Amino acid sequence: MTFSSVTIQITPEPLPSTPSWMGEVAAFAQVLTHTGIRSAIQDQVRFARARMGTYELIDFVAVVIGYALSGEATLKDFYERLAPFAEPFMALFERNRLPHRSTLSRFLAALDQPTVEALRTLFQEDLLARTPFASPGGLFDRTGGQWMVADVDGTRCVDRQRALPQAESLPAPHRRFDHVCAPGYQGRKRGEVVRTRTVVLQAHTHQFLGTFGGPGNGDYRGELRRAIAVITSYATQLGLSPASMLMRLDELYGDAAPLLDVLSAGLGVITRSRAYHLLEHPVVKQTLARSPDHVSTHPESHMQRSLYDCASVPLTPTGPEMRLVIATHAGASADPAVGIERDGTVYELFVSTLPSPAFTATEGATAFCIIRSDLSTMRKQGRSLLEAMVAVFAGTPFPIAWGT
Repeated sequence: MTFSSVTIQITPEPLPSTPSWMGEVAAFAQVLTHTGIRSAIQDQVRFARARMGTYELIDFVAVVIGYALSGEATLKDFYERLAPFAEPFMALFERNRLPHRSTLSRFLAALDQPTVEALRTLFQEDLLARTPFASPGGLFDRTGGQWMVADVDGTRCVDRQRALPQAESLPAPHRRFDHVCAPGYQGRKRGEVVRTRTVVLQAHTHQFLGTFGGPGNGDYRGELRRAIAVITSYATQLGLSPASMLMRLDELYGDAAPLLDVLSAGLGVITRSRAYHLLEHPVVKQTLARSPDHVSTHPESHMQRSLYDCASVPLTPTGPEMRLVIATHAGASADPAVGIERDGTVYELFVSTLPSPAFTATEGATAFCIIRSDLSTMRKQGRSLLEAMVAVFAGTPFPIAWGT
């Protein structure tokens, strides 16, 4: 049986197929050209080097964008797949020469902070200037109030380094991670060096509003203040009140100190807290002594959690006072990954500014977990553009993997 739509061609010359991701790169390049971002990068952003050669900033931005959209595991794989189509690839960005991967590596290592901030400002202004969605979405509470959720995820990554030979006859070792990593708190992870990153995501439209990074433990409170500024500008552009913006904080922001920065800006917040000393507060003890406000059952694991709602609890002796929701469940044999175990019961703490009549304890905790799960799903789907363009957005050189 033959199929007329199938053609088999045998030739001694190699005939590579067009990469499946080339169409997405073409669409992305067209958007950059149509919105004027490509010309703005060429005309407004300057990065002077002693030996710049024949390349400009837009050449390297095009390569990093292509690498991000391709989904290739390493930069080496990306270049090998792109080699037969280097000329048409660069022509999409109205350029005519593809930088070698070693040239790209040297460029990203030399990229300075003013240039990074200029690129960040350009992309952020474009994000705020356009409204690609008919509605930005939002959550509506029981009283009809609308809340816009912005996820601020601060993460710490621990990286392992290969053992290098060291002898007096050998030069000092040089590692690519020296530019992006530094000694820091490793927690339960195995590794030698640490880097941090904070990502700001609009949870309803999945728009990345920004990302900031640093070596070692980083300046997580400074990155949080920058995220607050971005979210405030986003709310102003949409004509929303800052109080209607709900920041979902996670990972690095479980203490009272970062919450003060959010509250001083007039933004709403919901976060998982690690201030377990609040369990000794008299108000919390009285709440835990009575029957739970609600018992929640997970639909898949069937684990039951008892929820206790404290309307107002001071996070520190001098304030501020916030709503505290405590989720409890029976402890397991191993130490809990989240929460603290006391007398066979695991306690998880959630603090928020969500008003009690508008959100029940179950809705507040559920909203936190749903947004968390949604963001984790996006991460598993592949490398995000902002994550791959860390040299452009996050303010640190790009740690390149060469195929290991």
